Amino acid sequence: MTDNGRIYKGCNIENASYGLTNCAERTAIFKAVSEGQTNLTAIAVVADTEKPVAPCGACRQVIAEFKINKIILCNLKGDRREVSLAELLPFSFSNTDLTGVEK
Repeated sequence: MTDNGRIYKGCNIENASYGLTNCAERTAIFKAVSEGQTNLTAIAVVADTEKPVAPCGACRQVIAEFKINKIILCNLKGDRREVSLAELLPFSFSNTDLTGVEK
């Protein structure tokens, strides 16, 4: 969700080479960014699972890059858990970690 309330949906984009698969979370974020939206305020992760699931490490990093602090984890049974970015990815890597690195 963006700061103006717009919601972008994403889906997994599977690939025979699993490493090149793109998760739904990144698809939704990249779609928003491709349409000029960079002020992202929340993301919901919904899966047909026994309990709510958290994003993979790559998705956690992208969520951190866009400073999305409201992460809602859900399943189709209605179970829900809300976590912050700090809970999801403590000690995250950001552009501030690049300070002093020669280009």
